[in-house]
Amino acid sequence: MAGARSASAQTWPSRPVRMIVPFPAGGATDIIARILAERLTAEFGQSFIVENRAGASGIIGEAAAAHAAPDGYTILHTGNGPHAINTDLFEPMPYDPVKDFAQISLTSVLPLVLNVNPSVPAKTLPEFVAWVKANPGKLNYASPGIGSPPNLTMELFKSQNGLDIVHVPYKGSSLAIRDLIGGQVSVMFDNVLASYQHIKNGTIRTLAIGTPKRLPSLPDVPTFKEEGFPNFEAYTWTALAAPAGVPAAIINRLSDATAKILRTPKVQASLTAQGAIAESSTPAQLQARVRAEIKKWAQVIAEANIPHVKL
Repeated sequence: MAGARSASAQTWPSRPVRMIVPFPAGGATDIIARILAERLTAEFGQSFIVENRAGASGIIGEAAAAHAAPDGYTILHTGNGPHAINTDLFEPMPYDPVKDFAQISLTSVLPLVLNVNPSVPAKTLPEFVAWVKANPGKLNYASPGIGSPPNLTMELFKSQNGLDIVHVPYKGSSLAIRDLIGGQVSVMFDNVLASYQHIKNGTIRTLAIGTPKRLPSLPDVPTFKEEGFPNFEAYTWTALAAPAGVPAAIINRLSDATAKILRTPKVQASLTAQGAIAESSTPAQLQARVRAEIKKWAQVIAEANIPHVKL
C-alpha cells in the first residue's frame, strides 16, 4: 500500500484537480483562487478547476472538501472565517479544520481598515477612541454578519480599549458599507478590497489599517501601531488545504508550487489589485496559524458573549 501511495504521488496529477471555494464567485477568496488555479494549471499541466460551494458562512464548501477522497484531486481555497473562526461559533460542526485537513500554504493576507462616516468628528484613531469613551453606548458599528472577521475584530478592539459600541449586523459587506456612507451607522471594520473606492472618493474616512506597514495603494492611511496601538492587528487571510490523508509528497509539491507562484511579480500585482498581500507558508506554519487563530477567536467569542449558532 505504501508503494502504491508513493507511485500515485509521483504520477499526480494525471487528471483535473477540483479547487473548492466556500464562498460565492466574485469575492476576494474566489478571485485569488482563480489567479492561483490558472498558474497551478500551467505549473502541473493539468487543469485546476474552481468550484464555488457557498453557504452557511463557508461551512458547506469546507465540509465538502473535508469529506472528499484524499487523493489530491480535491483541494480547498478558503479563508480564516470557515477555517478557524467557525469552529467556536457554529454547532455541531461537520468538520474540524485541524484534524480533517492537510494544510498546504497560506496564499494571502487581506488587511482590514477601520472606516467611519465623514460626519464623525474624530480625525485620528486616538480621537475616535476618546470620542467613543465620551459617548458610551451611543454609537453603532456595522459588520457583514455575526461572527464575521470584521465583527470579531471590532469586538477585540472594543475589549482591548474598553469601548461600548452597539453591533448592527448586516447580510454582507456591501449593505453595511451603504449604511455607513448613509450615516445609519458610524463605524465598521472592512477589508481593503470592499472599501478601496469609497476611501478614494471620500465617502468614508479611514482611520487606520491593520497591517504592520502602510499599503502603497493607501499611503495616507496610518497603521494602528503608528496611531499608538502597537499590539493590534486587523486582517483576514486565505489559504490552500486538502483533505487529511493526502500523501505528503503531493502536499509538499502543491506548497512549493504555491510559494513559487506567489513570488512572481505579476501574481503579486494581481493580488495587490484585490487589496491583498501575497504571502505563502509551509504546511506546518499554516497548521500552527490555524491552531493559534482558533484559540484567539474562541476567546473573543466568549468575551463578547456571542451565542453559538445551531446548524
